[in-house]
Amino acid sequence: MSTVFPLLRALGKVSHFTEVQTRAVGKAQQILFGSVGSNAQKCTTSHGEVAALRCRYRVCDAFEVPMSFIGSCQEHGDNMILAHVPGLPGAFPVSTEELHRHKSFFLIDNSRDDWGSATVNNADDMQLSECVQLSLLCVMEALGTEGGGASILDKLLSLVRRRAASLRGSELLLATGSRINEGGLELSFPYHCGNSHASKRYFDISQEACTLFGPHVKHGTKMLCRYGTAVVVGVAPEESLGCPVPFWNPLGAPAACLAPVFSGCPAIPVGEVKLEYNGPTTSSSLLDAEDASRYLNPTVDGRFDVSSWLNEGLFGVKVGQPIEDGCVAHGVCYDLNLCEFVLFVRELSSGEVRPSSHCLLK
Repeated sequence: MSTVFPLLRALGKVSHFTEVQTRAVGKAQQILFGSVGSNAQKCTTSHGEVAALRCRYRVCDAFEVPMSFIGSCQEHGDNMILAHVPGLPGAFPVSTEELHRHKSFFLIDNSRDDWGSATVNNADDMQLSECVQLSLLCVMEALGTEGGGASILDKLLSLVRRRAASLRGSELLLATGSRINEGGLELSFPYHCGNSHASKRYFDISQEACTLFGPHVKHGTKMLCRYGTAVVVGVAPEESLGCPVPFWNPLGAPAACLAPVFSGCPAIPVGEVKLEYNGPTTSSSLLDAEDASRYLNPTVDGRFDVSSWLNEGLFGVKVGQPIEDGCVAHGVCYDLNLCEFVLFVRELSSGEVRPSSHCLLK
């Protein structure tokens, strides 16, 4: 059985229609849920009805992506299954190998919600839920201008986890910063803040102020989190949050900025840096990006670091510790494509090693 559905080439480009072989819907179900029968439902879209496996791609409590698998097409072959997210003007291909790696994030959606009818073309005429709107923004960013490439789910997972860590960090910063009297800050250290149009600001670099946000948050301390390294500059009022918060100079950045991910997920100190007045100067080492993989010691299979320092320091777990149903922590590796550390787990029943499905935030 086949149908016709628009195929997304890249964002900003006109989709073109392609013939979709719907038998691949059962293949997607077998990969994701281990069942051979078909749970395909009729989904209404702006292009008519289509049989689809309706799922939700769930990363954390605050983020779910409604996603339908509609089949395969000749252009991408049988090993690529077409997926559609409400709000997009067409479907995009996901490899069966990637589906297998991400199967722990998928749930079958048996609800009667007609989210399948939302597309970019008619979104203005609909009231999309906040979850669907956020999902659409994240998927569009993951797809990018080239249609996502071969690792769309990897990019989406990384993007969502970073946003979840940033959101959690902002919550914790607000909880602490709202208790600080701005008038009591000693704003005496000048340092540039912003991007290419950075302006000078003054920071409180006292240990008393900085360590309110964590015992290792001290002026000049270089910290490592799963997304890279940054140096603590100091504490200053931030208008967007309405309270004082710490500012950081990420390695490779032109100036200081907010970096809530360092507050939202575990981070460890890895050195000290002497910051210059009115810095960073043109000769500052902070202007050079650092390859965070240098902190990885892959002693297992040439990939995994099993040290307590890195596993507990970045994810709060020990190797061998149960962290998911039927799974234990296996070790940390570094993803060169996404530039981040990833925690892997080992399934006790099968011995399969895969990325953890938990965000493991503070």
